[in-house]
Amino acid sequence: MGMNDKPDDPFANVSKSIAGGSELSAGKVPDAKRKSAPKPKGEWVSPVPADAPDARTSHNRHGKPSASWAYRDGVGALIHWVCRFDKPDGAKEILPQTLWRDAGRLSWRWAAPPAPRPIYGLDRLAMVPAAPVLIVEGEKTADAAAGLFPGFAVASWSGGSKAVSKADWAALAGRRVAILPDADTPGREAAQAVRKAALAAGAEGAAIVELPASLPAAWDCADPFPSDFAQPDLLDRIGTAIEAANAGHLETPPGYELDDDGLSWLEPGKDGADARRVRLSDPFEIMGEARDGEGGDWGLLIRFRDRDGVEKRKTVKRAALASDAGAVRAELAGAGMLILSATGQSDRFIRFLRAVTHSARLTLAERTGWVDASRFVLPHAVIAPPGAEPVHFDGAASALHYRQSGNLDGWRRDLAALAPGNSLLTFAISLAFVGPIMRWLEMEGGGFHFRGASSTGKTSLAMAAGSVWGGGGSLGFASSWRATGNALEGVAHGHTETLLILDELALVDPQEAGSAAYALASGQGKARAQQSGALRRRAEWRVMVCSTGEIGLADHMRAAKRGERTMAGQELRLLDLPADAGAGFGAWENLHNVESPAAFSDAIKAACTSHYGHAGPAFVRGLVADGLHWQGEARRLAKAFASSAKQDGDSGQVHRGALRFAAVAAAGEMAAALGIVPWRSGEAEAAALACFNAWAAGFGRTGLREHRQILERVRNAIQAGQSRFAHIPKAKVYSSYEDDEPSDRAAISNREGEARSLSTLGYLHDIEPGKPCYLFHDSGWNEILTGCDPREAATVLQSHGFLVPGDGGRPKRKQRVGDQSPRFYTVRASILEWDSGDLGKRGVGENARPDNPPGGVAVPSRPERPAAHDWGEASSDPLADWEGSD
Repeated sequence: MGMNDKPDDPFANVSKSIAGGSELSAGKVPDAKRKSAPKPKGEWVSPVPADAPDARTSHNRHGKPSASWAYRDGVGALIHWVCRFDKPDGAKEILPQTLWRDAGRLSWRWAAPPAPRPIYGLDRLAMVPAAPVLIVEGEKTADAAAGLFPGFAVASWSGGSKAVSKADWAALAGRRVAILPDADTPGREAAQAVRKAALAAGAEGAAIVELPASLPAAWDCADPFPSDFAQPDLLDRIGTAIEAANAGHLETPPGYELDDDGLSWLEPGKDGADARRVRLSDPFEIMGEARDGEGGDWGLLIRFRDRDGVEKRKTVKRAALASDAGAVRAELAGAGMLILSATGQSDRFIRFLRAVTHSARLTLAERTGWVDASRFVLPHAVIAPPGAEPVHFDGAASALHYRQSGNLDGWRRDLAALAPGNSLLTFAISLAFVGPIMRWLEMEGGGFHFRGASSTGKTSLAMAAGSVWGGGGSLGFASSWRATGNALEGVAHGHTETLLILDELALVDPQEAGSAAYALASGQGKARAQQSGALRRRAEWRVMVCSTGEIGLADHMRAAKRGERTMAGQELRLLDLPADAGAGFGAWENLHNVESPAAFSDAIKAACTSHYGHAGPAFVRGLVADGLHWQGEARRLAKAFASSAKQDGDSGQVHRGALRFAAVAAAGEMAAALGIVPWRSGEAEAAALACFNAWAAGFGRTGLREHRQILERVRNAIQAGQSRFAHIPKAKVYSSYEDDEPSDRAAISNREGEARSLSTLGYLHDIEPGKPCYLFHDSGWNEILTGCDPREAATVLQSHGFLVPGDGGRPKRKQRVGDQSPRFYTVRASILEWDSGDLGKRGVGENARPDNPPGGVAVPSRPERPAAHDWGEASSDPLADWEGSD
């Protein structure tokens, strides 16, 4: 509010207090001639005690105030009131009302508190001690600004533009301050005075908001915004001021000078001679002191230009300055800073870095993704609300491809517009937006593997997904699977909560593929020890993976020399999707008037090389603008997808896989709602559902994946190893189904029925006429089920009716061979007719009762195994407690 017609301090001479009522309210009375009042006698009382009388509700000449503002301290206790009185001629009078004690009596007076006076908004500052501060002129303007800019602690002062020096600015110590002036000369002069006072009070930094010259005279943010200057425009300008305030203050140790010529040491002269200036290094700037999100690993952030004029930023860790100064000098010199090495100069340089301090604070981030609930870091950008503490990415940015080219509109037009009608392309692009919402959905890492033959379009899908976050590398935004385990840890660390694309699975060693899938999903690196033996801090990440290859993870692992068994957990962390949409065009269904599938792939690749790196940051900016809303929306959309995707009989493993598809659907729908992608609402959900059904059909919707693998391994071992089964000679057979022993044994050759292989698995024998079975001895059983629990495997085969149990329900059954009766795992030959598609069918598969096996041989009854959890029973479902309706 403008106070331009007031004396230097309009509170210096206020009218003498007179009797009033018990409560402040609004009203108007005719003005009267103001008389000066004598200096109030007694003691000013602050804060107002509980036994104080009620404040006055009117003034003897001005009547009732039209507005009143309560000044409160840091704990919310009342200090005093300031009241506004409107005059008939349109002018206004601003008067404070304070509490005084005189001769033991408390009374309210129309009198200003003694200087230095408390500022308005101390309670707001105390509620958010880490928030940036916005100073405006006048209490009315402060209340309006608090509503417009909730990310700031808003404050003002008493008395208007000429009373800045009378205010107590001590509460701004250590705070970052932006000063929003009124749009007139007195307002700008007052802002300069506030900045000077804030810095004198110990503010970390203070800067004045630059307003456009086109604003109406005396405009402030409590007035209506002009048509050409909206609230977001003002917020941007306030953010710029806060960035300037973040510059802070450098405290240079005695004897040093840091200026445009570089760092110099002032060598004291001898015998009264003048000090000699000794240059130590090229010029550089200390931007502030940085530490990680947990308050450790302190260092200095240094900015300088190398010998070619290229700007460089380096973090000089204080631990390294204390223990390995040579390494610090070497790193800076290697980056292009000249550090003079004459006797004593390099030591002086390090001593300066050890002693220098800076008031500005920055957060160090070694990985991408969310630093906290409102700040998201990329190697070359930080997405955060105005006024948030700056973040410096301290990871290996040069090894990543978070680059930008073209623009977002071009990406929408040339690439994203091709997605509608192509479920796999829509799915791949939606997948790229999942990273920033993973923690909201409480998701573990993992992802999807696009599998298909050469030229089906899987590489184009990966390139389209990668263009959301960057490109420009030899593989666009992608990295290669060809890497060691340690290197993959570093790559995952640098793609946290964005997207990690790994090209061509066949390039990784089959024996390492499974462990790599687990490691990427687990989000933790190997535990490593320091030289002292103490445990180093583990690398951590949360990454969404998009992989490509001509074969799937399971097939690739089986290619290992020892024939790795694929665990269901590995396959559920990297879900295998065929890169074939089934329309005869490879990965595509709708060519959008392009002449051929190959030309369509080329169009996608061309768009990915022209426009990339804009959609992902734009998506995060939308999330940051209203985080609570989008967090709820992500959960609602994912829950809705899970409900529509489920089918009766789906196993718990299928349910778990569906949660990952649900995240893709939610991310794609949110990107559409934010206007990042051009497709209509529901497009991403439909694409995710089509891809989920294709995956579930290949994975198997019913039964456990491990059970299917056991059945397949036993069946395949029999099919491939017929020569490894011997036939028990009839003269040597003593079946448990026969009461009498055969009589003619001596006439049979001792080599009759031998296996044609020197390494046997067991015997092939009819345990009943017309009921052939394969009898596995322990060695053969363990061989074909390497990596499995042999007893669990027997239970699975028995539950599906393929294993004939022994007496008492034992998994192994006795069989007389010669003069001995060893026990064998007895598998019915009918398993050769089994197919994975039989799972879930009555009589064959998971629902077959062990007391009613398909072979017709009775077995002892036993309790049924509990069925896998259905969708509603999965206790580990993170969607179970999500709020919101479908």
